[in-house]
Amino acid sequence: MKTVILSIVLMFGITMAGSFQAQAQDAQKDKAACEVQGNLAETSFEVDGLCSMCKDRIEKAAKEVDGVKKATWDTESKTLTMGFHEDQVKVKKVHKAIAKAGHDTEKAKASDEAYASLPMCCKYRDE
Repeated sequence: MKTVILSIVLMFGITMAGSFQAQAQDAQKDKAACEVQGNLAETSFEVDGLCSMCKDRIEKAAKEVDGVKKATWDTESKTLTMGFHEDQVKVKKVHKAIAKAGHDTEKAKASDEAYASLPMCCKYRDE
């Protein structure tokens, strides 16, 4: 009888521990969502590119800069819109990161080497 009761208590404990862990993970996700949506500065600027591969590369380069929380590049308008923490990010640094990935911006031109490394479908310069 003690074994049955002990087993029930043990199973209940395991179930509750899993529940608490799930709640803690949900709380972390909510906190991250609030940080992304909370008091972010927003800016937009032009970035040269052509396709969805360019979009992925441009957005990734922008988001890799510490303090950039969201970045969306519009294929038609060639405009990157990003949300960032002003106290952590110098926008010029984002321009440089995108140029390093092979895409020209208003304030930074990709090196010939970085541009040459782009896939053929992503070549946007008229040369």
